[in-house]
Amino acid sequence: MNRYFQYFLLFLIFVTISCNTGLSPEPETRKAGFGGKITFIGNWPDSVTQTHIVLFKDPLLLPQDFNAFNLKFVSDSINSGTTEFIYNSIDKKLFPANSDVEPGEYAYLAVAQSTAPSLSLLRKDWAVAGVYYTAGDSTRPGRLIIPQNTFVDSVNIICDFNNPPPQPPK
Repeated sequence: MNRYFQYFLLFLIFVTISCNTGLSPEPETRKAGFGGKITFIGNWPDSVTQTHIVLFKDPLLLPQDFNAFNLKFVSDSINSGTTEFIYNSIDKKLFPANSDVEPGEYAYLAVAQSTAPSLSLLRKDWAVAGVYYTAGDSTRPGRLIIPQNTFVDSVNIICDFNNPPPQPPK
């Protein structure tokens, strides 16, 4: 057998073994996350300095549950006076360097407002303006389930300043 042919055959075998799936592109994976629309009804309180969408892994049953370890997402600030805010957790996060929202189940998604002059992690500095409820059940906060490689949309919240939701413990 010709030496060049042997090298070519050896090269062909090597390429075939190395390119396990050929030259096909890597399978596309989507980032997990959520998004929707926040609707504001009524007049914004004059004392509000910050408004954010916040996501907690566990329910806020005790004042201690409002903590940095339980807090899994904070949106960019929402401008005072806004009547409608379209958001998504991939593009609208407060801390872009932080990791994305992990797939999983979350117990409390809300729009929170503060009168503090700077960002604070003290529960007393925040009031809930709107809560995510599962469709058809406004008696308790809805659980947000984000499957692997899935972006959950239509996660909408209504903030009615004339009829605020129940507040978590302070």
